Amino acid sequence: MLTIKLDENFCLNGQETPKIRLIVANVTPLMEDQALQGKAMAALSPQRRAKAEACGNSRVRALSIGVALALDRLLAEHGWREQQMTYTEGEHGKPSFDGEASHLAFNLSHSASMVAAAMMTQPCADTMLLGVDIQRITRYRPELVRRMFNANDRAELATCKDEAARERRFAQLWCRAEAYAKATGNGLQWPFPIPPHNAQFMDFDVGEDYCGCICVVDMKE
Repeated sequence: MLTIKLDENFCLNGQETPKIRLIVANVTPLMEDQALQGKAMAALSPQRRAKAEACGNSRVRALSIGVALALDRLLAEHGWREQQMTYTEGEHGKPSFDGEASHLAFNLSHSASMVAAAMMTQPCADTMLLGVDIQRITRYRPELVRRMFNANDRAELATCKDEAARERRFAQLWCRAEAYAKATGNGLQWPFPIPPHNAQFMDFDVGEDYCGCICVVDMKE
């Protein structure tokens, strides 16, 4: 049904814990098959199903269903299923689990036809924050760079050797800003803030057309 890419476990600062598990999936089958979309949506939790049903068109609905299915794969590794979950949301919409699964930190993202779900098993759930973002690589937008990127990011983009490298780095830096904003739950701000020393980033590529980033913020530091 979905093309699933299971990435390796990431370790924060070389430590064994907490470990982060990432799933990236192509949800084109859900976009193209309404019957499949309906069957998949019926298997979701009431809150995720309501979120999907509220989407304005089939493509966006498929993305909403797809991130929930990717999250379900991650939950299954811990003996849970997405349809069992209840959620709360922070001030800017960052979701978290209620109840017995509250020690599992997760974050979701989607772009074009790809979805990403990341999960961290937290022995220190009150001090580690997790965010993930995925972006399709598109044309370089200098007007956005001038308006939204900080001085460090602008200087880094200026060193790119050609337009293709600049487009990919533009998308990667955007992913970093989004992942950091989603980890903190404070929403995207601009110019993009220079992340503090307690934020660690792990970039990942999904073929030639997409890139992504996981951000972990250690609130103990």
